[in-house]
Amino acid sequence: MSISFNFLQEAVNSKRLTLTEKTAQEAISPDETARIQANPLVKQELDINHQLSQRLIVATKNGNMLMQQNIKVKNWLDRALQSERNIKEQIAVLKGSLLLSRILYQQQQTLPSADELEDMTNRIADLRLEQFEINQQRDALFQSNAFVDKLEEGHTSEVNDEVHDALLQVVEMRRELLDQLNKQLGNQLMMAINLQINQQQLMSVSKNLKSILTQQIFWVNSNRPMGWDWLKAFPQTLKEQFSAMKITVNWQKAWPAVFIAFLAGLPLLLIAGLIRWRLKWLKAYQQKLAAAVGSLRNDSQLNTPKAILIDLIRALPVCLIILALGLILLTMQLNISDLLWAFSKKLALFWLVFGLCWKVLEKEGVAIRHFGMPTQLTSHWRLQIVRISLALLPLHFWSVVAELSPLNLMDDVLGQAVIFLNLLVITLLVWPLCRESWRDKESHGIRLVTVTILSIIPVALMVLTATGYFYTTLRLAGRWIETVYLVIIWNLLYQTVLRGLSVAARRIAWRRALARRQNLIKEGAEGAEPQEEPTIALEQINQQTLRITMLLMIALFGVMFWAIWSDLITVFSYLDSITLWHYNGSEAGAAVVKSVTMGSLLFAIIAAMVAWALIRNLPGLLEVLVLSRLNMRQGASYAITTILNYIIIAAGAMTVFGSLGVSWDKLQWLAAALSVGLGFWFTGDLR
Repeated sequence: MSISFNFLQEAVNSKRLTLTEKTAQEAISPDETARIQANPLVKQELDINHQLSQRLIVATKNGNMLMQQNIKVKNWLDRALQSERNIKEQIAVLKGSLLLSRILYQQQQTLPSADELEDMTNRIADLRLEQFEINQQRDALFQSNAFVDKLEEGHTSEVNDEVHDALLQVVEMRRELLDQLNKQLGNQLMMAINLQINQQQLMSVSKNLKSILTQQIFWVNSNRPMGWDWLKAFPQTLKEQFSAMKITVNWQKAWPAVFIAFLAGLPLLLIAGLIRWRLKWLKAYQQKLAAAVGSLRNDSQLNTPKAILIDLIRALPVCLIILALGLILLTMQLNISDLLWAFSKKLALFWLVFGLCWKVLEKEGVAIRHFGMPTQLTSHWRLQIVRISLALLPLHFWSVVAELSPLNLMDDVLGQAVIFLNLLVITLLVWPLCRESWRDKESHGIRLVTVTILSIIPVALMVLTATGYFYTTLRLAGRWIETVYLVIIWNLLYQTVLRGLSVAARRIAWRRALARRQNLIKEGAEGAEPQEEPTIALEQINQQTLRITMLLMIALFGVMFWAIWSDLITVFSYLDSITLWHYNGSEAGAAVVKSVTMGSLLFAIIAAMVAWALIRNLPGLLEVLVLSRLNMRQGASYAITTILNYIIIAAGAMTVFGSLGVSWDKLQWLAAALSVGLGFWFTGDLR
């Protein structure tokens, strides 16, 4: 029925276009004699009619195209609505089945993209403006005699009765053309508005459908659990998987494309060669920067960033070669070219981060000369980086497979086994690093929490892989690796900031010493007794600057962390459907039974962590930024910061307990108890 409707619509469009062309032909070929048509004034007006007739034909064609787009988008919208209904039914019927994951993956591949839809806002505005101009021209032709008289002004020698009658016919035909053009533009405007409404509805339905699919795919098992049955079937399944693997090459398209690929990768290879050629100069300049460390005259805060930038440039050649190879493979028309290109981009970023760490930790490198790390410790960390980087490679590859072709994961027993063993190796490598961070007394609290969470994640991913949530494992693993990158870069930035503060502190101390010596010499020469002026303690300056800097760095870390995990935040709303326990509550005076979900528990944990971070940092920052600048009584700033701590504790406790199902009447008692305790303490402190 849809096909016959399309044929019918094409026939209607063709008929409409034929009638328009006929009208246009009549407009430019009136029944005048050749002598009258040769008149300059008549010829000029006929040319205007010809231009309008061409605009009418173009408007008819555009209207036909808009009609086709409307039909196509309406069909997409109907299919999307039907898919939404079908998916909800399939989720209810096939919940917990492997068939559900296959259906969801296939539905995800067929979702319409926003790139396929044209933004109609500007086009609608242009149509409104064009229709307004056409209406103005048409209104000017309602009094045709007056319009023709105005045309004939200044051409009295060329005008006679025949020319006057011909001009009246031309103007009458022009008014008919403008009427037709106005109708066509009105139809276009109506269809464009309808198309925009349908597109908005389609994107809304697609967004909702994508959210449902993302949540369900993330929380449905994509593979069989790794139990005894899985182990017994593993050899045969692995054999079948290897036999199904095929790499095809379209040599007819591949050979010409290889030359183009080499041309595309040539700039990357040239840049890599240039860096390799200037490597000795870069190392010499880096050694010069290292020699300036500790010198009051030559050392500066920019020396360390410059040295790190050189290490970054030194790590670039391998990254550029990887990208060049990826471009070549992309243009060779393999059936896995897109997969290899995506993996090459991931691998280039991977080498850039870990290659930078390797360069920073090398002998006589930035870590030793600038950050003052012991040589034995840097050697230990270099070895750990090599082990962890090699262990992350399989995880990188299969995470790319999960992003591009999740359907191939369903029967991938090889990947499931490799990733499980890979995560086991990563766990054995990461836990010692976590233990060392906890033993380090100088480790920052937020860094300790981050490292601990990053160490727990491989264990959780192992459990997910073993229970069949292979796709979920790979999606989380990709974000986990990017978070590891973030932690590495953040630690490097943190050490750079500490180094910059130490350089600034030494310079301030040196300038104060010089000023003190000059004052002593000056006052000694005048015979006056030397007097010391009150100055801010150097440790206080460093502490204030460090707190402000740490606040900015924590904010930067939070923004980047959100950027990494933002596309997966929506899947955690599925946790609201997992009920942990019920409790009795009240709404509008009526008793109701409420539930505490897994999402509520996760929210309580996050709220507790945020409250803990605020308790640790906010009062100190308030004292540094505000209270230290005010002239206050002794003990007043301490009282204010303590009250702020109590407020944060009360708000955090009420938020956490409220999300866990503690009723409001009990929370009121908790708030009252905290208020009474705070009042007794505050009264005693002021006394």
